[in-house]
Amino acid sequence: MINSNDFMEYAGYRNMVIQEKIEECLDRVRAGERNFEIDGGDLTESEIKQVQREVERRYRQGSY
Repeated sequence: MINSNDFMEYAGYRNMVIQEKIEECLDRVRAGERNFEIDGGDLTESEIKQVQREVERRYRQGSY
């Protein structure tokens, strides 16, 4: 059985992976790329969509 600490550690790890992917994409935007595919690695489809939304949000706000 998974206890709450294990779940929190897993959730924290997943969030870290997502944030790293967001930064990787933003680095590509900073380099001038505008159309590229996200290498999802072990991200779920939902997590990839989260990355896309966040990168687009930061791009629109100019906070990349």
